[in-house]
Amino acid sequence: MAERDFAKVIAEFLRLPHVAVVDYENLQSQLLTGEFCRWNLVIPILDDEGNTAFLLSNPFEWELLDVLKKNPPTDQLLRLIITDPSHIRRLLNQNPDQEKKMSSAAVGGEQPEPMEEEGAEIPITTTVIEDVGLISAADIERRPVVYVSDNILYTAVMERASDIHIEPKEKETVVRYRIDGDLRDIFHLKKQTGTMVISRLKALAGIDITERMKPQDGSVEIMVSKRTFRLRLATTSTPNGESLIVRVLEPAAKPKDLGELGMTDGQVRTMKDFSTRRYGLILVVGPTGAGKTTTIYSFLSHLDTKSRSLISVEDPVEYRIPNANQQQVNDKAGVTFDVLLKSSVRQDPDILYVGEVRDTFSARISVDFASTGHMAISTLHTNNATTAIFHLERLGVVREVMAEALLGIIAQRLLKKLCPFCKQVKPITQAEAELLTPFTDDLPTHVAHPVGCGKCRDGYFGREGIYEIITFDQELLDKIRAGIPISEFRDFISRRGDYLISHHAVEKVKTLIFPVKDVYEKVLVEEIRGPAKGDEARQARKETPDQPRGAAAILVVEDDEDNQLLIDRILTNQGYDVSVAGDGIDALMMLAQKRFELILSDINMPNLDGFKFLELINQKGIKAPLMFLTARSEEEVKGLELGALDYLKKPIKKDALLLRVKRALGRSD
Repeated sequence: MAERDFAKVIAEFLRLPHVAVVDYENLQSQLLTGEFCRWNLVIPILDDEGNTAFLLSNPFEWELLDVLKKNPPTDQLLRLIITDPSHIRRLLNQNPDQEKKMSSAAVGGEQPEPMEEEGAEIPITTTVIEDVGLISAADIERRPVVYVSDNILYTAVMERASDIHIEPKEKETVVRYRIDGDLRDIFHLKKQTGTMVISRLKALAGIDITERMKPQDGSVEIMVSKRTFRLRLATTSTPNGESLIVRVLEPAAKPKDLGELGMTDGQVRTMKDFSTRRYGLILVVGPTGAGKTTTIYSFLSHLDTKSRSLISVEDPVEYRIPNANQQQVNDKAGVTFDVLLKSSVRQDPDILYVGEVRDTFSARISVDFASTGHMAISTLHTNNATTAIFHLERLGVVREVMAEALLGIIAQRLLKKLCPFCKQVKPITQAEAELLTPFTDDLPTHVAHPVGCGKCRDGYFGREGIYEIITFDQELLDKIRAGIPISEFRDFISRRGDYLISHHAVEKVKTLIFPVKDVYEKVLVEEIRGPAKGDEARQARKETPDQPRGAAAILVVEDDEDNQLLIDRILTNQGYDVSVAGDGIDALMMLAQKRFELILSDINMPNLDGFKFLELINQKGIKAPLMFLTARSEEEVKGLELGALDYLKKPIKKDALLLRVKRALGRSD
């Protein structure tokens, strides 16, 4: 059947009006984006009576109809007019001026002022999410999917969730919130209900609800309890169906004071001193989720942006900075990170904020900009302040140029705080004292532990930062120019008395903010030093009566017990001195006590994965070559870039293992 004839049949069946041609002048430009219209084949128009109606070809998409109900004035019923899909495509594609007008609005309600910055996304409207406790039973029964999805969003805001994960399983859909850095199961939905909830949220964000296989992303603003939040949605396909991750941001939130973030008074003074400088590169470093962006926005709030121009290149813009020209990456529109960086430098601002030093190009732009009388601020994924130097060097920035630009590096971690209402204070145990002893001579007599109460989750409430701020004075810059190894550089700043992240971590244990276990696993374990040079006792190889003198010492880092046993037996039977660690943290402890000639490490491990483990041993100057064990070929390139010697595919085969180990050790049969 021809499309036009089929459209007539649908209209007749539903007793809806049908049109073959619509005048361009009747198109409404204030309700939907052009992108939304193209994906869903719908266009808002004025009907013959001057009322808002929607021209569409498929009136059976219930999630779409639910979105459209929110757009006409509340005193009007939803009016639908049927036409064939080819006519809707012609209206959109043959009238670009009209499409541009339609791109200035979006689904959901009143339109905010458009962003004028280059690279900004198409503006989005604000959908009001009502208090779910005030929704009537009749409304719930009439629109159950709206109620469920609004309940998910409302509860996420009330629970302080930073992310919402809607994940289809074999027989149900699980909704999880990331609260204080940890994912927690919150709702369990029927499989079909979960699919409908995902479709509704996609429709609100202008994402094609008919496409369920390809990854898509979009944005929508919601208002909850008079607070405006921006939701960034990203979909992906799984064996059990389409899943959705929603990032919850509050762009208009007031930046926290630096002291509120967890900095000491001395660190706050240093940061305020940075804000008065006119040029130099400031880096905030730490792993993903360490709160780097929050720290930067708090720091930027101390800058004088009225008399100094500030341009940012972000992906995405998470918070609004007063008086700043914030630019957002938009790959779909061809506005890439590199394009915005080049454009920003040409505008010659006083201050350039680069969301992340992600590659050689962004590293060199940031360093060169800071070297020419400007201030550059950015983030970097490294463990501590000194490792950032090694990372910049790996990105192609030479030490001499680096020394001309660096002003300061702030390293941080974000840990869950113990609940002030239920935490239990006990005398420090022998095991806890042993964990803290390498980092302080003044052990606390009492430490705190999580308990759990009605006001918290599992004994924790909120998060707070642990910081290390290194100011690059002339002495440190001379060390950089001299090209000393990173491990020696860190030893130097430790000996001269700089306040390191380990000092701040121990201090927060003493003030009962964090438990010993969390601080050790998240911060202190990364500060463990490798074997000291010239220490014969630690450098000596372990010898036993069962092994020949001079047997090569091999460290196996693997969390799977079956693989541990298999590799241990194969290598031990060949006369090697084998030690086994269950994860990266245990391995670091062993490396601090003994020298190994080869490390075999899994990649996916709890607590500390293989990539992070390799970065840490590079930072500490441990020279033992590392071979990765993996079942995933796509991980090879990343590991080799980090400095891995070789890869061994799982499942482990005896002959391949022995040949690769012998080659790595440079031994013959």
